[in-house]
Amino acid sequence: MVLCICRAVTERELEAAIENGAHTLAAIAEQLGAGTDCGCCTEEIEERLSGRESACGRACAGCPRASLQLTSAA
Repeated sequence: MVLCICRAVTERELEAAIENGAHTLAAIAEQLGAGTDCGCCTEEIEERLSGRESACGRACAGCPRASLQLTSAA
């Protein structure tokens, strides 16, 4: 399925980019161009990135997200 219509980026391409180390929206945008035009796909991309984050627990060596912590808005 096409995930980013503007840049014709598919789910498979996104998954491959994530597997190859693109772990931020900026990295995805740089590698694939997804999310750089209208922005309608950015929420879906972020959901997929956060799904990967919870699956791996940020334990990968050199993971740029390992030191990030979420803060509450409350």
